[in-house]
Amino acid sequence: CYLNYLEKSMRIVCVNTGTKFDSWYVDNLKHMIDTFSNLNYNKFEIITDTLYGGVYDKLQMFDRFREGQNLYFDLDVVIRGDCSQFVRKNFSVCHAYWRREGPFYKINPINSSIISWYGDMSKVHNLFNSDVKRYKKVYYRGIDQFIHDNFEYDTFEKGFATYKYNNKEIKNPKNYEIILFNQNYTVMRWKNWCQNYILNPQK
Repeated sequence: CYLNYLEKSMRIVCVNTGTKFDSWYVDNLKHMIDTFSNLNYNKFEIITDTLYGGVYDKLQMFDRFREGQNLYFDLDVVIRGDCSQFVRKNFSVCHAYWRREGPFYKINPINSSIISWYGDMSKVHNLFNSDVKRYKKVYYRGIDQFIHDNFEYDTFEKGFATYKYNNKEIKNPKNYEIILFNQNYTVMRWKNWCQNYILNPQK
């Protein structure tokens, strides 16, 4: 099975630059992956070098990891179940369905909290790095619109939800394997239903 092959050679990637997230978030991500995700991987990579600042530092992973199967997660997610559906050969990001009611959806219908790709996608980093000042000015909201405007991608359409927009329905883990917290990242440390999944919640 191709999926089984990918998982055996898979790299999990996360980024922790700056001071926004302390080390608990990295330890917690690995704990949830190892406990609930049903993913087999042989490398857990953490990018800690501040090169561009803020969310733009995520783009370093496309330069560093140019072979094999790669699966990236933001640190502010809660993983509650099987994540094998997020292992994709094609460059894939989340469909930001929660933006459909607003004008921003036409500009940026995607979210990069989960990213999967196989092989060399260094062109994503290389384009940004070719004129950092310009691209940071044009894409001041972050890297999602940068990806949307400049590259072909597939989207994840199910298996995940957002804390902000699906708050009433996310407590049942059968509905969504991953919850994205985005700008509400501190909430995941004290919400009651999260305590079944996160690491050392009182740490």
